[in-house]
Amino acid sequence: MATKPQAEVLDVVSAALLLGATEKAVRQRIARRLLPFRRLGGRIVFLRAELETFLSDLPGVTVDEARENLAAQQGEAVRQ
Repeated sequence: MATKPQAEVLDVVSAALLLGATEKAVRQRIARRLLPFRRLGGRIVFLRAELETFLSDLPGVTVDEARENLAAQQGEAVRQ
């Protein structure tokens, strides 16, 4: 019988480290419901996969797009 892989559960401090934010900032975003979170008993917890998806869905450029832009700029700088 195959077992379902366990989701990694993070507390507020671990989520703040992953997001590059302070614990206070994470708690403020929780209060404004700007982050995906769960309640486990009286605790606030996060699923790592959901936070990673949240981060990847934020507006901006991907790593690949940034690399392409950097290569294009370096190519343009060489031609000028």
